[in-house]
Amino acid sequence: MARRKRKPATRFIVAAVALAGLAALGWVGYRHFDRQQAPIKVSAERVDPANEGRRVQVSGRLAVGSAPRDADMDIDVNAAVLVRKVEMFQWRERCEHGAACTYETAWSSQRIDSSGFREPQGHENPPMRLVDAHFAGADLKLGAFAADPELVAAQVPLADHPVHSADLPPNLAATFADANGALYAGGDASHPRVGEVKVSYRIAPLGEAVLRGVQHGNRLTAE
Repeated sequence: MARRKRKPATRFIVAAVALAGLAALGWVGYRHFDRQQAPIKVSAERVDPANEGRRVQVSGRLAVGSAPRDADMDIDVNAAVLVRKVEMFQWRERCEHGAACTYETAWSSQRIDSSGFREPQGHENPPMRLVDAHFAGADLKLGAFAADPELVAAQVPLADHPVHSADLPPNLAATFADANGALYAGGDASHPRVGEVKVSYRIAPLGEAVLRGVQHGNRLTAE
């Protein structure tokens, strides 16, 4: 009986492909492991290409090309990020199992849907015309690095930013009044009524900062 000829070339190719696959998986695993490690501290003065894809910690001076602006309220501030918080005084329902529901009022930054209340009549919450929002300055820089606004907002400690109705344009100044550094739309801020709104702000300030992220080119990102 004739013996079957071996195919060494085919086996070599299969083995080479398998080894290449294992090498690729090993590289992916290494990069994943590398990203889980503590970030390496680097200078903010220059971007080192050797750190591409690695987690780094950069200390430097945070700067912005143009200030963030809340166009709805016509408010801008010299900061990296401007954070708007909107709260509305609303009805809230509490229902105990097997007992009647009770209704109370409270401040909430999320609209409470009163249409699903067991007793909606007399406990209606109006829609919110203004909601929470983040506004980032353009061209955020930490030394030689371009910083993603999400990274800045998450890692730079936020500070309260008092606002005053006198700083608003006339049409908004007629609607809002001062309330301990916030803006209040309604009657007496010490005795709020359902549907009345207050708006407050916080900022991620400019100046010395420390950011940790992944280096992609000259950008510093979360991943």
